[in-house]
Amino acid sequence: MPQLDPRALLVISRALAALGPSLIALLVIQAAQLSGGGESPISFCNVLFIGNLCAAMVVVAWFGLGSIWRELAQLDRKLWFGLVVNGCLAALLSALIFSSLQYTSVTNAILLARFGPVLYALVGAVLLKQSIRKWEWAGFSLIVVGILAIVLKSSMFQLNRGDLLILGSSVVYAASSLLGKLLLSGKCPRETVVFSRNAISAISFFFIANILFGPDHFADAFRGQLWILMTVYALFIIVLAQFTWYAALEKLDTKTVGKWTVLSPVFGVLYALILNGERPSSIQISAFVVIMAGVLISSYGKRQPPPKGLPDSAETSVSAS
Repeated sequence: MPQLDPRALLVISRALAALGPSLIALLVIQAAQLSGGGESPISFCNVLFIGNLCAAMVVVAWFGLGSIWRELAQLDRKLWFGLVVNGCLAALLSALIFSSLQYTSVTNAILLARFGPVLYALVGAVLLKQSIRKWEWAGFSLIVVGILAIVLKSSMFQLNRGDLLILGSSVVYAASSLLGKLLLSGKCPRETVVFSRNAISAISFFFIANILFGPDHFADAFRGQLWILMTVYALFIIVLAQFTWYAALEKLDTKTVGKWTVLSPVFGVLYALILNGERPSSIQISAFVVIMAGVLISSYGKRQPPPKGLPDSAETSVSAS
């Protein structure tokens, strides 16, 4: 990973992460067929809980429980608190995204979620005192226009529950990404961040679902076929995506991450078409073109030099997330 271009790592991570909603939607719809026509343990709640738990176990299997525990023991209370909050935000983010799929299409969810990278880039630039050039303002404005076009036109100028959930997930995404930036700049190892994110997410989601739906809600969660499926899913869609994501965040500033992350619809719309059979509507295509134009415009011009007295490597490490 360290030898790869961080922008390439970012694109790889978004290509893998964008596969998640389409693949989960496909698994839930095809649950009966995958289980041979019988009752299937594949559901949104089971997939979220077992998927995150398997992701944490994959990290442990690769790096060793002793190594991760020693790294956790060396962290101060602030970083521990940050890891806990990061895991809770991850659980909330997944719950909002996959709950929204019950009320809106995968394509719509993918395009609406582009508000998250824009919010992350702008808030991160303000907090880290990075200047935003006029071309970047123009590009980000076009992205927001494309998002608003989908929200207003597809819902006949009325926000439905799915749209609200996705927009809410965008705010959670920005907060989680900024927190991840702070954790990495605080010298928290990537494997520790990925392990704690998924382990805490699985635990918090398990207790929340039990409180909301009752103790029998996960009665089918420990069937063997679900664990086999989720282990493969966790390895490629969760763990590999998160490691490439955090590796890129350590080297890229918030504006660069925000602009390149907006390219996720390219993968998401393609996955939705192939896996879910969702053909983009005319408004979705138009909004997609506007969003991509915003990405190109916001990327216009040369990279600004780092502030005086601050080496480039230090700038990128501080602004990574």
